[in-house]
Amino acid sequence: MNIGIIGAGDVAATLGKSWARKGHKIMFGVRNTQSPKVTSLLKISNENLKISTVSDALSFADIIILAVPWSAVKEIISSSVDLTGKILVDPTNPLTSDMKGMVTESFTSAAEEIAKLAPKSKVVKAFNTVGIKVLNNMIYGTTKADIFICGSDLKSRNAVKKLATDLGFQVVDVGPLSNAKLIEQLALLWIELAYRQEMGPNIAFKLLTRTDEM
Repeated sequence: MNIGIIGAGDVAATLGKSWARKGHKIMFGVRNTQSPKVTSLLKISNENLKISTVSDALSFADIIILAVPWSAVKEIISSSVDLTGKILVDPTNPLTSDMKGMVTESFTSAAEEIAKLAPKSKVVKAFNTVGIKVLNNMIYGTTKADIFICGSDLKSRNAVKKLATDLGFQVVDVGPLSNAKLIEQLALLWIELAYRQEMGPNIAFKLLTRTDEM
């Protein structure tokens, strides 16, 4: 699968390296090919990894990961690249400066706003409820951490499920994109527990299920 990852930070690098090892073709799209983060990426020896411009990565990819701050998303999507039919994966959290709330209105979400900006794309919310330490290791003893995803197009959701499974996560499908606001609120809980309650960034969520009626 051709995956374009916009950004070169820790999340972008971790996702890209992991998927490249699984045989996916990765192109990082960056503004500054001379930045220290990009220089670090260039040291990775894997024929499945390439670095180019944002426009090149958007054009190359079947699936696009918006691994950038929420404030940069609108500019990226508003580029001249045709995003028709492409899967846009939104791992962003549109946090307020104190990280206690969202800058988006209560009735919407970052993912839904992206869908408005790119109406011919297929938006999937994913990878926003864990920290970088969990992206690097999602195994807790014999248990896999959960990742929560949603999107209104089933085929696109299934494609992102496959990518999340390749990383090692257990996937919880939350349904249509209108539920993205619930996943973003879960990210707020993660931040509260990890930092203000000082549980640390190695925490992850797990949904327990059983089939009996007891």
